[in-house]
Amino acid sequence: VGEQPTFNDTRLQGPEFERALRGMRIVAAALMMGVVCFLGVVLFTTQGKIGGIQKAEFMTIFGAGFAALMIVNHFVIPQMVTKRHLEVEKQAGLISLSEEEKTNKVIGIYRGQLIIGLALLEGAAFLNLICMMTDQSLATLGVVAVLMGLMLMKSPTRDKVTFWVQDKLRELQM
Repeated sequence: VGEQPTFNDTRLQGPEFERALRGMRIVAAALMMGVVCFLGVVLFTTQGKIGGIQKAEFMTIFGAGFAALMIVNHFVIPQMVTKRHLEVEKQAGLISLSEEEKTNKVIGIYRGQLIIGLALLEGAAFLNLICMMTDQSLATLGVVAVLMGLMLMKSPTRDKVTFWVQDKLRELQM
């Protein structure tokens, strides 16, 4: 049985961790609020006249396909970026740094992969809102809802960040 991570034996406590977490939460919320605000713009410009479920127009199909691609990419690309950043940091001597410095570097990597993953989903949500505006199809709103749900699931929590960072620090030691 492997070592079970706990909050008490980590350096993932205190004001610096809280600042980093708060910053990530602000970025995540801002990306999601951009989508929500643009939904308001779409509803205002179409005067709420979204035609419901109808024969899908080209833009609706294109937007849904793009969303599917970005959903896959939001799982794959951040992992690739994380792996590459960890390799670069390891080669640059991350292992020899103090525990606090290592933790801060890995939190930075988490922040980067979080923003990339959220941005991929946000872009797809914006495209689907534009599709909703042009085709006036309510089906695109369902796609946006799925994308927003994934963004919410990806939002940083104290536990999620703590365990992710601990996991990556353990990987670096192997």
